[in-house]
Amino acid sequence: MKLNQKLVSPILMWVIIFAGAALSFLIFPKEKMFSVGSVSYIAFGMALANWIYLLSLAGSVHRKAARSAAAIDKLVTEGIYAYIRHPIYTADIILAWAIFLIAPIVPILASVIWLTVVMLFWANLEERALEEKFMDDYRAYRKQTSMLLPRFKK
Repeated sequence: MKLNQKLVSPILMWVIIFAGAALSFLIFPKEKMFSVGSVSYIAFGMALANWIYLLSLAGSVHRKAARSAAAIDKLVTEGIYAYIRHPIYTADIILAWAIFLIAPIVPILASVIWLTVVMLFWANLEERALEEKFMDDYRAYRKQTSMLLPRFKK
């Protein structure tokens, strides 16, 4: 079955994420789950630096990656893409969890879980679209490169 690559749009993904987050704030109580300390702020600072770093690495190598699978006209396997296939999703997920560390309320936890699930689903949709587009080249790339976290080889 052919996947419509235009449907694998980051804009649609973000609309779904923000709708789920808004619903979380309507449904769940805004209770604080734990007290925030300096470790939370340090973790947030590290996650923010990681987010900026991964986004700049991904953008410097592949500017079309943030648009949609349909916009990608060349399989990029160098730079940060030699280590992880979805560095932008990785950066966003890590930053979202770090936001929860500095604002630990139930709606943010629900929003972060929602964001993580949607991004994992979207990454898999994107994988299918890219495999249809680049076929065996993408399958070989998938075998040697992890999806979200770099593999540490011995």
